[in-house]
Amino acid sequence: MLLRSGLLWPALWALVAPCRAEEWRPVVLMHGLLANASKLDTLKTRIAADFPGIYVRSVEITTKVTSLTTNMNVQVERFAAAVRADPRLARGFNLVGHSQGGLITRGYVERFNDPPVHNLISLAGPQAGQYGAPELNALCPDHACPWLDELMRRLLDEGATAALQEAFSFASYWRDPKNISNYLATNIFLADLNNERAAKNATYRANMLSLNAYGLLFSTGDDICVPREAPWFAFYADGSDQRPLVPMEQSTAYEGDWIGLRTLAESGRLVRWQVDCPHGEIPQASCLNQSYVPNMQRLLNNTLP
Repeated sequence: MLLRSGLLWPALWALVAPCRAEEWRPVVLMHGLLANASKLDTLKTRIAADFPGIYVRSVEITTKVTSLTTNMNVQVERFAAAVRADPRLARGFNLVGHSQGGLITRGYVERFNDPPVHNLISLAGPQAGQYGAPELNALCPDHACPWLDELMRRLLDEGATAALQEAFSFASYWRDPKNISNYLATNIFLADLNNERAAKNATYRANMLSLNAYGLLFSTGDDICVPREAPWFAFYADGSDQRPLVPMEQSTAYEGDWIGLRTLAESGRLVRWQVDCPHGEIPQASCLNQSYVPNMQRLLNNTLP
């Protein structure tokens, strides 16, 4: 009778549906500068062990070298294309970016966010910008890129010209506090992403406010980000390259809520924590007890609706 009336499948589904296992929300990982997807293998393995059956995708849109030589706007577009082409991410996902990947992933949320991101996590991403000369050669395999440190010194001396920004990814998140007017006029990436110009992009703010949570990690032992607190949106005061820094809560960007940071914080959706690991070690086994537990682990512990 049920088969003849067409009610068999609905009746069976009513019996089976309550028994279905919940599906973990997928996780997407994005590596940093002078790295590739394998840099996040340890983190990927840890997530998979904690949430059996979870889908974890470590995106690779460049080689180690071209992560440095590819325009940041292009990298955001490539990341969006990779995510959109993956049917297993179509219902949304949690997103983790390390270092430069922390800017690429925020760029995706602000400019695309389709499929949508639930929790966005930045591991030592220089969110407020970079200004200073870290030993970038230390990131290069076998320390074989001494010219990188010379390039950093050139940026300090000459500023981030249009040519340098097009040629080197980090030059487009170089923020010279002693020449803010030039930065606002010529920057091709960060000034837009941080909604720093007079004309604000309402979509950027709306997409950030659609997040369930935004996680920000910085390290007191960071040897790459300058200042090391930039991953918490702290930076030098305009006109100075000296400490004390202007903390996020006292910045004009926060007070104006340009990308929704104040609203996220006031609603309890801005999660911040610190570690004491070197920059490159943050997603590695030596640091996971600080960087992964408890905050990242908690933010990934959710299922699809």
